[in-house]
Amino acid sequence: MATNPMQRKARNSILLGIVIGLLIGAAICALLYMQLMKLQQEIQATKAATRTAYVLSRDVKSGEKIDMSVLKQQQVLQDVIPTDYISPADITENTISKLDMTKGTVISKAQLQETDAKITADLRLQEYNMLILPQQQLDIGSYVDVRLRLGNGQDYIVVSKKEVQNITDDTIWMNLYEEETLAMSNAIVEAYKMPGAKLYVDIYVEPGNQDKAIPTYIPSTEIINLINADKNITEEARRALAERYSQDLRARREQDINGQLNMYSEEAQDNLQENVEQEITKAKQARKEYLDSLNASTVE
Repeated sequence: MATNPMQRKARNSILLGIVIGLLIGAAICALLYMQLMKLQQEIQATKAATRTAYVLSRDVKSGEKIDMSVLKQQQVLQDVIPTDYISPADITENTISKLDMTKGTVISKAQLQETDAKITADLRLQEYNMLILPQQQLDIGSYVDVRLRLGNGQDYIVVSKKEVQNITDDTIWMNLYEEETLAMSNAIVEAYKMPGAKLYVDIYVEPGNQDKAIPTYIPSTEIINLINADKNITEEARRALAERYSQDLRARREQDINGQLNMYSEEAQDNLQENVEQEITKAKQARKEYLDSLNASTVE
């Protein structure tokens, strides 16, 4: 049967359109395939160029303890990751930050250090309400020295680089070893005996980068003898104290601190009794306020 020329032309046009459509579709598919392959190659290249590192999950301060609670895993580009980035094996119970760092910082070994604050059997949380505290910038987690300043201007470090565990308007809590507790007790009594003397707290500016100061206060002979006989003090600490409390330094104490004490011998006992009574009163009042706050919270 003869085909109408118009029908043949229309059929040819349709076939041509189909062919062109198939070619365009094939070209689009080929282009999409090429783009997909390129994207996969980029993903693979990115994966090959990244490493699993640990970053901070929140801001931390200099001297703050670093543990897994403030870290999270994250994929980081190899070009920007530190060569000494850490693994969990680099974190111990004594790891602290050397400097202030912000959330998202990739942690490296150079940013961390180990403190010498070992947990020993004689470590105790001590509370003091007779120390003169700074008006500003003293917070929980701050690192401080406790110093004794005499009326003649002589100044001694009693205990050094202690982390503030808690603080109120006039009370501070710190973890102290047995020998530090005894030195503090001696310094408190002697500060009470000498008019013009004061025990005060000094704050470390960047504790992660600042070394622990060497205590310069020498306790009385009676306290040194007690330290030497105290079985709660570790042998390592006892040896270190023996080096610190050398004969030369004991002689300096006789001249400096004992000399000041002798100047006020007549009024020393009265000063001591008065200040101890004030300390006890402050401690009782602080305890009452604490218990009252607990009761108020329970009622609410």
